[in-house]
Amino acid sequence: MEDYKKYQDFILANGVSIRQLQMKLFEIFKYFKQLCEDNNLTYWCGGGTMLGAVRHGGFIPWDDDLDVFMPRKDYERLYEIWNNIADTSKYVLVRTDKKHNYHHTAMNLVDITTTYINKHSENEDIYHGCYIDVIPFEGCPSNKLSRLKQIYHSIMYDIYNVQRLPDNQGRLLKIPTAIALKLVQNSEKRYKIWTKHQSKMTQYDFFSSKYVKETVSSFKGLFRLYPREMFETTDILFEGIHVKIPSGYDEYMKRIYGDYMKIPDNLDMSTRYGVVKYINLGEPYSKFKGIYYLKK
Repeated sequence: MEDYKKYQDFILANGVSIRQLQMKLFEIFKYFKQLCEDNNLTYWCGGGTMLGAVRHGGFIPWDDDLDVFMPRKDYERLYEIWNNIADTSKYVLVRTDKKHNYHHTAMNLVDITTTYINKHSENEDIYHGCYIDVIPFEGCPSNKLSRLKQIYHSIMYDIYNVQRLPDNQGRLLKIPTAIALKLVQNSEKRYKIWTKHQSKMTQYDFFSSKYVKETVSSFKGLFRLYPREMFETTDILFEGIHVKIPSGYDEYMKRIYGDYMKIPDNLDMSTRYGVVKYINLGEPYSKFKGIYYLKK
């Protein structure tokens, strides 16, 4: 564990370390988990959070986010009932809509008593608190042509919903994304485009489909499909508490990471430096309006 301390102590912004941020994200996650259990909503830890649970029994030491997945039906249900079940004085559940752009295809569960300002959102009037990512999983059609159509709708949704060039996805994706955004610059037209494609890509029910998939993750993720039975849930320890992950986690992570139990060599922490403009775990983001965001 001592070998990992240098990663956990890495400073993201203004004195806040990765480990300090992780503990705040863990606090948000525990609140989310309790809401799901109280309201019979299905979730499972995904991405690096799932990997961390299996390989480290908690956060990957150098990870600075937390991902949870939900079947689309439960994902939409949570958003629908949020204001009736949640402590809205402390937490908000947000997603890009007609008036607000989070430059993120999924929902965020945000602690509004904290501050976390990303550079790509510093000119947006949104909730700039620490957050966890809540990501939907879709049903996938069995027909190959219908699958290709779903991928097309997902790409169009991603471009016009996020409305920025993709991070860490390579130049081949940045160029067509830049062209597409250049062709349609009006925000209302962009909204109409992404809502249209969202309705098309989400028409297949997770629970009754033979195959399921991610539609709002990485570009490569759009081409992966999985048997639905892989996503029956099982319990595992994460930072000392039992959480849900897919029962087919081994096959799922092999497809994404290969030998996922192998620790990467020569980790470059500099990629995390400079992405975040300002973090404050004890004060609300609203205090810093005009200082660290919406300066113009």
